Amino acid sequence: MIHPISTTTSTQAWLSAVNLLTNLDGRCAYNVILDVEHPIMLPQLDRRIVEALDRFLISHDRQPVSTVAATIFPASHYRQRGAKGVLQDFPEKVYPRIKKSWGTYAGRMLVRSNRNGQEASPLEIIIHKLRQQASRRGGLRAIYELSMIDIFAELPLYDPELDARRTLNQPCLAHLSFKLREDHGLMLTALYRNHYYVERALGNLIGLSQLLFFVAKESGLQPRGLVCHSTFARLDLDGGWTMHELNHLIGECNAIANDHRLLEGL
Repeated sequence: MIHPISTTTSTQAWLSAVNLLTNLDGRCAYNVILDVEHPIMLPQLDRRIVEALDRFLISHDRQPVSTVAATIFPASHYRQRGAKGVLQDFPEKVYPRIKKSWGTYAGRMLVRSNRNGQEASPLEIIIHKLRQQASRRGGLRAIYELSMIDIFAELPLYDPELDARRTLNQPCLAHLSFKLREDHGLMLTALYRNHYYVERALGNLIGLSQLLFFVAKESGLQPRGLVCHSTFARLDLDGGWTMHELNHLIGECNAIANDHRLLEGL
């Protein structure tokens, strides 16, 4: 079964998925597919939804949305140092301190070793390939993958040395696929094997949006869309909160979204 959701912003996609899961048996579903037209956009009312979720997570000693987003893309390094902050400073100065953590997707994209112990930056390789193809008429559109197979052809997130023997705490983000459009736009599709929609999903969507913006800008392209495929999505109820508290959060977020709809109708 497939549950497709199409929205304008990442926050709208997250809230629509949360409302879907709330009404399903077991509050979980297979194949929730979020199609976000303008993932980089974060209007004021969307920010209010992020703030509401932040208050909820922090009150239960969980990471805020921005921290979750940073596991996918180090936005603060990009703001402070540009591409050098992401491609050099982060992998050299930050990642060595946190690389044993399962959630360090940014580091896995930015520095990996091949069988001979030689280091490479899979994300930098993809940017280079995109730049080359974007400058050619009729350039190749579908050769920009970040997966678990060959680090020189794809962008790997699965690390056999760290992850192969785990049954729990394995990376939930399994694959990233960039697609070059005819109009010099760049699309990103992310595949999650298991996705927690209270604690992780909104931060993941924002981090993916920031990653898309970075790769597009550094490749001379325009960010055009984000698709997030959660092969198994759930409302996580093991974070120290009750269903009553979660329903209150969802109600608050829906009220903010309804304010948005009312403003659009004026």
